[in-house]
Amino acid sequence: MPKLDTLVGATLFVIFNAVAASADASLQPSAFSTRITPDPTYTPLIKSPLPQNSARAEGILQEWDWRNVSGVNYMSVVRNQHIPVYCGSCWAMASTSSLADRWNIKRKDAWPSAYLSVQNVIDCGYAGTCKEGGWDSKVYEYAASQGIPAESCNNYIAMDSPLCTDLQQCFTCDPAPPYNGSCFPVTDYERLTVSEHGRLAGRANMMAEIKARGPISCSINATRALDKYKGGVFAQYNEDQSVNHMVSVVGWGVENATGIEYWIVRNSWGEFWGERGFFRVVTSTYLNDTGNMYNMGIERSCGWAVPEAWFSATDLGFNPPSIETISSVASSSAKAILCQIRLESP
Repeated sequence: MPKLDTLVGATLFVIFNAVAASADASLQPSAFSTRITPDPTYTPLIKSPLPQNSARAEGILQEWDWRNVSGVNYMSVVRNQHIPVYCGSCWAMASTSSLADRWNIKRKDAWPSAYLSVQNVIDCGYAGTCKEGGWDSKVYEYAASQGIPAESCNNYIAMDSPLCTDLQQCFTCDPAPPYNGSCFPVTDYERLTVSEHGRLAGRANMMAEIKARGPISCSINATRALDKYKGGVFAQYNEDQSVNHMVSVVGWGVENATGIEYWIVRNSWGEFWGERGFFRVVTSTYLNDTGNMYNMGIERSCGWAVPEAWFSATDLGFNPPSIETISSVASSSAKAILCQIRLESP
């Protein structure tokens, strides 16, 4: 069994979970995570100077939290990928939530707050599926080429669609004649596009990007212990380098009692989980700069995108992908992030 240890007088929750032959294999990360490779077809779209190139000279702030910047919360809603049924859509949740946050930041929290359709991304973005997982990078590519509609265009149902039609783009239903309760496509609606997107890794680069432009999506090796997280600063020793989940990193801070630096992270397991849907995890500075062995690898691979504007779907002139294109995601030679941890029994 894993050894649990809590530091006296602090909220740091340390879980030593070294992979050993004598340990209970059912509790090891390797039992329910999938080793992945980066999206082999991804091409970054970068037009402007990267924040990390200028921010390093200015130094790094001790704390930053997009939930509270001078009393203003720029965060979009905390979502739950597991209702009404289980769906491995963490890749879509993390990327669309980060993008929505960035739109709120760009508009200085002006009404209305962004709320993007994860279901449209699953149905029509050919970035992944509930069953096979997916990539945040493909979501950003989809947003750049076709844009993403609002949640009210295609509400989340946590299911894969075998095809992408006009109904999966944006639809509504009407009880009055001539529709008599039937549903039909909406043609006059808008989609949020992005002008740039890319990848980054490492503590300093992450902090510079988050501070300058907003939250980012990052892959992690989520373990059983994270599933049971209730609060505090999370640290779990883990040599497993595989990835099975994706989250949004929205800021960082330092715990007063211990001086330990941590990331502020939004999950997609509901607001009832963790700290109102968020959790804190140590940065790579933990224990003499060995924190990457304790933070589920959250600094190894992250993505970002710069929101551009809401455009009329008609003006964008996008073309829904073919069934063959959507199906090809499942047969890709590279493995996508499967978001598998919640499939395990308690």
